[in-house]
Amino acid sequence: MTKVALRGLLTRKLRSVLTGFAVVIGVAFVVGTLVFTDTIDESFKNLFERTQQGVDVAVEAKQAVKSDFSVPPTMPSSALDEVKSVPGVAVAEGSVTSDGTLLDKEGEVITSNGPPTLIISASEEKVFQSLEYPEGKAPATADEVALDRGTAKKYGFKVGDKATVSGRAPKKTYTVSGIATLDGNDNLGGSRMVVMTLPEAQRATGHDGYDSISVSTGGEDPDTVKQAIATKLGGDFLVRTGKEAAEQQAQDLSDALGFLRIALLIFAGVALLVGGFLIFNTFTVTVAQRTKEFALLRVLGASRGQVLRSVLIETFAVGLVASIIGVLAGLVVAPALAALLRAGGIDLGSTGIVVSPATVIIGLVIGMVATMISGFVPALRATRVEPVTAMRDAVTPGLKHMGTIRLVGSGILAGVGLLVLFYGLFGGIDSGGTAASLVGLGAVLMMFAFAFLAPLLVRPLARVLGAPMVRLQGLTGVLARENAIRQPQRTAVTAAALMVGLALVVLVAVFAAGLNASITKTIDDQVKAALVVQNQDGFSPIPADVVSTVAKVPGVTDVASMRFAVGLAKGDSGTTAVNGIDPAQFNSVITLKWADGSADRISALTDAQTIVEADWAKSRDLAVGSTVQFTTPVGKQVDYEITGTFESQAGLTADVLLANSALERDWNAKDIAYAMVAAGADADDDQLATAANKALSGFPQTEALTRDEFKDNAAGQINQLLGLVYGLLLLSVIVALLGIVNTLALSVHERLRELGMLRAVGMSRRQVRRMVRAESVITAGIGAILGIVLGVVFALIISRPLAEQGFVFTLPIGTLLLFFVLAALAGVVAAIPPARRASKVDVLRAVTTE
Repeated sequence: MTKVALRGLLTRKLRSVLTGFAVVIGVAFVVGTLVFTDTIDESFKNLFERTQQGVDVAVEAKQAVKSDFSVPPTMPSSALDEVKSVPGVAVAEGSVTSDGTLLDKEGEVITSNGPPTLIISASEEKVFQSLEYPEGKAPATADEVALDRGTAKKYGFKVGDKATVSGRAPKKTYTVSGIATLDGNDNLGGSRMVVMTLPEAQRATGHDGYDSISVSTGGEDPDTVKQAIATKLGGDFLVRTGKEAAEQQAQDLSDALGFLRIALLIFAGVALLVGGFLIFNTFTVTVAQRTKEFALLRVLGASRGQVLRSVLIETFAVGLVASIIGVLAGLVVAPALAALLRAGGIDLGSTGIVVSPATVIIGLVIGMVATMISGFVPALRATRVEPVTAMRDAVTPGLKHMGTIRLVGSGILAGVGLLVLFYGLFGGIDSGGTAASLVGLGAVLMMFAFAFLAPLLVRPLARVLGAPMVRLQGLTGVLARENAIRQPQRTAVTAAALMVGLALVVLVAVFAAGLNASITKTIDDQVKAALVVQNQDGFSPIPADVVSTVAKVPGVTDVASMRFAVGLAKGDSGTTAVNGIDPAQFNSVITLKWADGSADRISALTDAQTIVEADWAKSRDLAVGSTVQFTTPVGKQVDYEITGTFESQAGLTADVLLANSALERDWNAKDIAYAMVAAGADADDDQLATAANKALSGFPQTEALTRDEFKDNAAGQINQLLGLVYGLLLLSVIVALLGIVNTLALSVHERLRELGMLRAVGMSRRQVRRMVRAESVITAGIGAILGIVLGVVFALIISRPLAEQGFVFTLPIGTLLLFFVLAALAGVVAAIPPARRASKVDVLRAVTTE
């Protein structure tokens, strides 16, 4: 039976290739994701190891509350003297590292949505000097900087050029004294590096002390010295060996980027799911077409088990070869993913490709399991062929009388899916990952419910979609519609593959439209400010001095700044985002939707009070008059009295509002997230923005936006992310279109005699092509309708918990219609190869084929 199975594969090369291609894409996506993220992890691990070169012990301030991408507080200058006094410390040096802004040679800010521009202090101790200068030298004065070689090459900087840099202090123009590499390597994980003298770095960043202290023990045991330093400094400091510091920094960054790995694996899973439909459909059709072959095998004495093994061997062979090719293709997908993210503004940099044995094994296992599961049911059907079938013509079975079973089965499956999805959304699960997994499982179950029900919908949908074809094409349109209806099971499974990919595309599109509408409505309803001052990248903080600078602009009546921090509320297992506000100015720029309180509560807010979001308070059994205790990032435990509750609208503010003075003193929140500017009723917003931007020229990383510009800016960021998601979902849609190609190719092979008869009675080659194309368009149209409906249902369900947060459910009708048209056009493209093959059928040979 093994020989029979392998011979069957070799004689059906096109079917085998198209089936295997679905596995290749799914496995390649999974492997590419793992290779890409492993490469990023290894890249940053190498980076941190190089930065810790020569460091036996590393010291920094302890973060009592950590969050993704958070940095420890600056240590006082006295900490260095204490470290130097510890026995076993041969050399100790303090350094400064902070985010900054570099302008290119045309004076434009260099921004990205990925790694930042870092201002770092040059080391004067030889033992800690990991930077090398192939061109020029390290900065020696406060008017000099060195740039990393990657940035210098990309933006055309050379030794002697002028470079403008700003941090917390206003911008300053420096002379480029040298081009630096980190231990001879250009890769900085996508970051840009500006090297300054220590005093200048402290001035530019506003860090009065040190962000880290490096220690060389001169041969003493690092662990012993580490313990001695920890004892000397006390519990407010984190003391580690250089190796431990590098490993922990790499791990922290890997954990922070974990969302990216999960997101990419979800897209890979979607591609595999769509590929599973293709594999299932292909084997179902080919098993049905080979009914007479299996019957003859039974006549010759083959048992049911042997027939089953024959089909499973074919499935195994396709899965194994495709999985191996998929693993190899993953090595190409990894840099392609990096390029796609880079095009979306997320440049993480990388070293050479890292391929671990675990990645290869995972890719092979996933590919094999997906193929075998998808091919098992068709293989089982092959065993039910009776020997007497060899005496009949092989006809692919239709839907038969299974309407009631399908209705009940799909209803049960959809009900279970809804229960799981709702439990993930409303079950109060603490773990975000668990909740997301349940939502995903519920969505998958609902997709299968739709796919199970789809054969019952093929006839009515095909008649509706085929009506224009009949009107435009006449007889060929009628034949195309009837061909789609003839095998509803096959048409449904083919359409279901497209349904899955398109449902997710629609879900994302609806959510993006809802976010844009929510942001617009919230700004219109609650933001009274004439201008919003923010970082040009849309998310990084800006210097606090921006407030006083903008306040001097003629026409400005008030400026309210917003700070951001993360703390741990007593009794919570997870962190809570906190906003700092200026109580006296807040009401002039924002109107809160109060649950319990009024605007006067804001104006009277003291450092010992807080105003919180109503649902946040309710979930913790808190109310106005209650006291809530927070642990701050610097380790302080502070009690705050709740004086009011409000209803959050589209994330305009965090769940907890504190006075800026309290946040700056107890939370180490020195920078501001953004500032809102109030102006008189007769002020022209555009002119005011022009004046504010001119006044802010010393802080080039900032921009003052009118309310309309702020809304457009937010929409632009959403659309940028939307484009990235569309690019990642494109693979699953491509797999679905391959399913249409595969099904039509098999259908053409199955209907050779029918096509020959049509040609014999006068149908032209062109009419044959039109008929096949119309059938493909109908199939794609069915998939598009099911996908759009399912995507809208998903969006409606998942958006319900967000309705109370100000989410506005909006259907982008134009976009949905565009998706339908694109699906139809994709159906035309997918039909080209099968249509050509059908039109070239030899009439005499076809009508005599058995």
